[in-house]
Amino acid sequence: MSRTMGILGAGARSESARTALRASIALWTFGFTMVALLTALAGRGTLWVQIPLQAVFWVLAIALAILLHAAWRWLQAKPPLLRWPLMALACLAAGVAVTTADVLLMEWLAQTYFPEWRSWTVIDVPRFVSVAILYSWTFGLNAALFWVLSANDEARRQTHRAAEAEAAAQAAQLTLLRLQLNPHFLFNTLNAISGLMLENDIESADRMLTRLSEFLRASLDIDPAALTPLGDEFNTAEAYLQIEAVRFEGRLNVTYDCPDALRTALVPGFILQPLVENAIKHAVAPALRPIRLAIAARQDGEDLVLSVSDDGEPVRKTRAARGEGVGLRNVEARLAALYGERGRLVARRLKSGFQAELTLPLSDGTTGR
Repeated sequence: MSRTMGILGAGARSESARTALRASIALWTFGFTMVALLTALAGRGTLWVQIPLQAVFWVLAIALAILLHAAWRWLQAKPPLLRWPLMALACLAAGVAVTTADVLLMEWLAQTYFPEWRSWTVIDVPRFVSVAILYSWTFGLNAALFWVLSANDEARRQTHRAAEAEAAAQAAQLTLLRLQLNPHFLFNTLNAISGLMLENDIESADRMLTRLSEFLRASLDIDPAALTPLGDEFNTAEAYLQIEAVRFEGRLNVTYDCPDALRTALVPGFILQPLVENAIKHAVAPALRPIRLAIAARQDGEDLVLSVSDDGEPVRKTRAARGEGVGLRNVEARLAALYGERGRLVARRLKSGFQAELTLPLSDGTTGR
C-alpha cells in the first residue's frame, strides 16, 4: 500500500508541475503579447519584428518560471517567515536576469540592425530599474499563481483523503459485521450461554447475554465517518473479549492499560477490533495453555500509540503473522487515508508472541487538540 501511495504521490506532484507550467505559459504569453502590441503601436518596430523578439524573452521567462516552481516546492516545507522572503528574492533575481538579457539584446540590435532604436535603447539606471521592476512584479505574480495552485491541490488532496477514509471505514464496517455476525461466532456464544443455563448459572448467562447485546449494538451503530472516544473502543474490545473468554474456558487472560487522560482521545471507530480478533485467531485459538493478551494506550509526544500484544507461541510465517492479513491491511488503509504519514501500523513478531502497534495523531475530544 505504501508503494501505491508513493506512486499516487508522484503522479500528483507531476500533475501539479504540469498545471504550474500551463499557468506560467498563459501568464507570460499574455504579458509578452501585450508588450509586442504596445511596442509596435508606439512605433518601436513592426509587429512582425516584435513578436519573434519577445518570443526570445518568453522562452527565457518560462525557463526561469520552471526554476521558480522548483524553488517554491522546496520552500513549501519551510516556515512562512522564511519561505516568502526567499521567494521574493528569487523573483527579484529572475527579474534582474531577464532585464539584463532584455536591455543588452535591445542595445545590440539597435547598434547592429535598427539604428532608429538607439534613442530608446540606451542603457541607464532608470531604464534598467523600471524594466527590472516590471519583470520582478510579473515573476511575483507567477509565484502567487503557484501558491494559489498549491492551495487548491492541497484542498483536493484533503477531500480525496476524506473520501478514502470514509470508503475505508465503510469497507471496515462491512468486514467487521461479517466477521462478528457470522454463524460460528454466534453459535459459540449462544452455545456458551446455553451451557451456563444448563448448569443453572443464570447470573453468568445473563452477563453473557448483556455483553453480546452491547457488542452487537456497538457493531450496528458504528458511523464509518466518525471518530469515537478511546474509552469506548476499550469498552467494546472488553465486551468482545469477555464473550470469547467463556469460549476458551480460562485460556484467555486480558489486561487493559488506558490512562484516564487518554480515554477521551478520538480514534477511528473499531480501529482496535481487527487487532484483537487477529490475536484471538492466531494466538489464543491454537494454544493449549493460557494466553495473556495486553491492550494498551500511551502518549508519545503529540501522538497516540495503541498496541495489542500476546504471548502466544511463535507464529508461522503467514500473511497475517507478517501483518499482511485482511484485517490489518484495512487498519493500515484507514490510518493512511485519515492521517497520511502520521498514521502508522507496525506489526512485529516478539520473542514469544506477536504485537500490533498503531500510531496516530493525539486528538482530545474535550479540548479539540
